[in-house]
Amino acid sequence: MGRSVPYHAPRLSGLLGAGAGLLIGSAALAQDQNDGPILRLGLSTSAQFNTNRSLDTDDTGSTTDLSARLDFLLRFATPIQSLDLSGDIGLRTVNGATEGELATGIVDPSLRFSYTRQSRDAQLDASAFYVERDVFASELQFDPVTADFDLLDTSGTQRQFGFDARLELRRRAPFGITLSAGFTGLRFSDTTDPDLTDEDRFRAGLGLRFDLNPVTQATVDMRLSTFEDFGAGEGRQDTYTLNTAVRRTLSNGSLRLSANIEDTEDGTRYTLRGARGFETDIWRVTGSLGLTREVDGDIATVGGVDLAYDLPNGAITAEFDRTIRSGTDDAEEEVTSLALGYRTQLNALTGFNAQFSFTDRKATGAGDDGRFATLSLAVQRQLTRDWSVNVGLEHRIVDDDSSGRADDSLLRVSLRRDLLARR
Repeated sequence: MGRSVPYHAPRLSGLLGAGAGLLIGSAALAQDQNDGPILRLGLSTSAQFNTNRSLDTDDTGSTTDLSARLDFLLRFATPIQSLDLSGDIGLRTVNGATEGELATGIVDPSLRFSYTRQSRDAQLDASAFYVERDVFASELQFDPVTADFDLLDTSGTQRQFGFDARLELRRRAPFGITLSAGFTGLRFSDTTDPDLTDEDRFRAGLGLRFDLNPVTQATVDMRLSTFEDFGAGEGRQDTYTLNTAVRRTLSNGSLRLSANIEDTEDGTRYTLRGARGFETDIWRVTGSLGLTREVDGDIATVGGVDLAYDLPNGAITAEFDRTIRSGTDDAEEEVTSLALGYRTQLNALTGFNAQFSFTDRKATGAGDDGRFATLSLAVQRQLTRDWSVNVGLEHRIVDDDSSGRADDSLLRVSLRRDLLARR
């Protein structure tokens, strides 16, 4: 990987200025609305203890993290449109093994904007965001764009920003059209790791929907994704995707057949997949099975099972999936994942949930394989109308071919107060 291109990150004052501009625009919009704006303020304080927060293979020791966060949500809504502006910022102090690696003081500001407008036959959704956080490996980070996991193991600052827009036309007609576009930028600063380089990803899509009869629907989805790593010599990488599917609603569930063609810089990938869903009043299960021809010509089996079972005061969920996809840098990888969940309401004020997840990621070409697993238990208690407390236990394991195996146990206690104001 090469060097990162120079980048001057937006200052906090610029971030606040952008937020003020959005607020002014929101207020102008609200003047024409029947319902007044809603403002929610949230203040949370937490104490977290980790045995190996950095997931270091040498297990350098424990860390204690004390933090407070202030978040807000400002909403304007009418029956046909809504506008949300939200953000948060934290104050943190750290003691222990990761002291000096994790930033202290004012940390991790974020700002998000979303707008939705709908009519009888069309709907527009638009959103934008700016997020700043530590690079340091305090979490297994999840990338919503590529549905991939990243584990970062150095200090510094990561800034992510982007937008998404989606326009759905002819929603009530037998033939519908959906247009979409998006951009995500990733910037790093104050880090000496040569592998952490700036990235840009652009997305565009065209979707077509055909209602063949009251119970059968066909879709065609065409997408373009461009990825550019400014520290790599490959330059911009383009990926073209064509997805087609036919779905039929049955008396006890659904049947779906899909075909996928993905043209990448490394080659073309083909996937055929069928899925059958069953539903009753208390449970839902969907099973899928298919074949993928990888870019190197090998044939792999893909498929999965998704199960949900409703309990009197909660639910049990289970999901297993094996797929072939493009990772964060558009390189092909085989991903097998398992997720189990259980939640229940112990009484009117107390809830409990347990979750287990496992992900096995294998590069089909050059690259390192990795395995990630987490097990978490949490209890939520509503103390009053405004106050709530959350106690959580979590164990995390990472096993990466390039760095080895490491694990971490954490205990987190948080107290939160929500204030709601309405005009």
